[in-house]
Amino acid sequence: MDQPTILVINPNTSQEMTAAIDRVAQATVGTQAQAVTLCSQQGPHTIEGPLDAALGTAGMLEVVGAYTAPFDAVVVACFGDPGVDALRMLVRVPVVGIGAASFTQAGFMSQRFAIVTPSVGTPARYAAVTEAMGLSKQFIGTYQTSLAVVDFESGDPAVLQTLVGHAQQAVKEGAECLLFGCAGIADQIAEIEERVGVPCLASVAAGVSQALACLGHRRVRLADGPFRQVNAKALEGFPALQRHYQADA
Repeated sequence: MDQPTILVINPNTSQEMTAAIDRVAQATVGTQAQAVTLCSQQGPHTIEGPLDAALGTAGMLEVVGAYTAPFDAVVVACFGDPGVDALRMLVRVPVVGIGAASFTQAGFMSQRFAIVTPSVGTPARYAAVTEAMGLSKQFIGTYQTSLAVVDFESGDPAVLQTLVGHAQQAVKEGAECLLFGCAGIADQIAEIEERVGVPCLASVAAGVSQALACLGHRRVRLADGPFRQVNAKALEGFPALQRHYQADA
């Protein structure tokens, strides 16, 4: 089998965040696979809530639908995992959300873990997610900063210091492993880990490594390509998805 290709899709339109995501993805795949990192071409610059997520999902589906080269897995590089279910209806390959992958890996790596988030991180949502995943006994809580998602593009030293401060508080209260609730918290992870002294998981790395694990179960590429047959019907707009809604697609 040729070297597998993992599409890593940033559902927002931020080129800076996409570049940070790509650096983590490339480091994670190493020589095991090819990572192709793309971002939405329409939608919000950052995703901060359900409205942004809905618009970002539409843009992400267009990007994947337009991709014509073979691919073997998709990683959705947004911690809220927007559009994962929709993508699974469009493609026949593994689709991994970095949020679910991060929680899963933290549960394997530690008895007690926490998440440090931007200001839009929702403690009630993360509590519900961990309960649904059977991890509520290990999850000690959400440490919500005052930072906006766009702040992670700034390079301002105060951003790193804020993340470190909240991470240190989580560790003080018992966290043995830390997650970070935004794909854009990427380049800072190594320094945060060095300063707090517990494993800190880059969410993109968790998602890509999970995709690699899934690909370990397949020995040959799908014969009929990665896309599913969508029930043929009229579709207005969404030019990249038109071919998938045609009877002869």
